[in-house]
Amino acid sequence: MKTSIFIQQGDVQLVLTPENEFERNALKALLPEGEITSHVMRGQFYECQGGWWRTAPEGYAGKTHDSFILRTTAQEPSE
Repeated sequence: MKTSIFIQQGDVQLVLTPENEFERNALKALLPEGEITSHVMRGQFYECQGGWWRTAPEGYAGKTHDSFILRTTAQEPSE
């Protein structure tokens, strides 16, 4: 996946451009159709014992983390 950061006049854009079917499907999961609720935070993404991966928000265990975390949740259409 091609990744770029574009900064102009105080605006910052993170651009993800998929290059294959796997990456296109990953972006579809991140940006589903319909209304989306998203959260952007600083945090940490790390491997723990047993092969599991976890995310932790900034300040977890008194630490500052440098990772950028974007979490989206698809909303079911209301009838």
